[in-house]
Amino acid sequence: MPISDTEIRAALDSGEVEITPYDPEMLQPASYDLKVGRRAATVPKNGEPRIDLEKERVLLIAPYAPAVIFTHEVLKLSLRYTGRFGLKSGLARRGVTASVGVQVDPGFHGPLSVTLLNHTPTPVMLNYGEDFLTLELEKLAVPASRPYKGEYQGRDNFSSRELESVIGFKGHALTDVVKGFDDIRDAVRGVATMAQKIDVFMDQHRQEIVSMQEMNHALMAEMKKLVQHMVGERIITVVPRTLSPEEARREILDLFRSTKGPLFYSDIAERLQLDLEQVLEITTELEREGLVGELGDHGPARP
Repeated sequence: MPISDTEIRAALDSGEVEITPYDPEMLQPASYDLKVGRRAATVPKNGEPRIDLEKERVLLIAPYAPAVIFTHEVLKLSLRYTGRFGLKSGLARRGVTASVGVQVDPGFHGPLSVTLLNHTPTPVMLNYGEDFLTLELEKLAVPASRPYKGEYQGRDNFSSRELESVIGFKGHALTDVVKGFDDIRDAVRGVATMAQKIDVFMDQHRQEIVSMQEMNHALMAEMKKLVQHMVGERIITVVPRTLSPEEARREILDLFRSTKGPLFYSDIAERLQLDLEQVLEITTELEREGLVGELGDHGPARP
């Protein structure tokens, strides 16, 4: 059971619990609030994910992006105390979640680290020194037989696993896709009906997104409709073959190399007997890699 503020003060006075630096304003009726510390890491800028917030002052967590943050405070527990910490409700209401351990073990010494994830399509900003976590302490009836000696003991820098979670992040592509749909809408605005459908879809997407996976499915469905409209709503009967992504990618690249002139998504799906959604995914990936692109002298852009 969490101890009260009176008991927390007593534990601090006795030295059985240390919070450095201690700020009496952060002491709550049955918890202690922890602040954003100097060390943070998020989606890399110019190849460097780590950020010195004492210098930068503000941490910006991009849409759908993760961030790893160390607390400003260093915590030290005796063998009689254990703790639990979590995200403050204000951040949770802004669409941020936190990944933390089960508990802070007796004998732990060091700052606490937490991985945050922004689940919204807009950036979230945290200030250096802003309170963002809440720590609850519990007093054990019997002291623990030995102190915590795990990998987080005394650690004040990032592990390779923590940095991998931000360096390997690919979520910016979702924002790029949304912007791409805005561009497509402008390109076909002369077709009033299609433009209206895209506007409706974009509004629903911005207001009702619940997960990245659902958004990708919705975007792909609208892309199918748009492609069918741009190629004249041709009716094509194709029995798709079941190929692995690697096999389909090779066949699509071979088709581009052997074909002169533009290829539409439906052309590729028809000639190779592939699922149109798979074709869209692979050709979009090839475009990003620069392996295929537009042929400006051949009318509409090819995938």
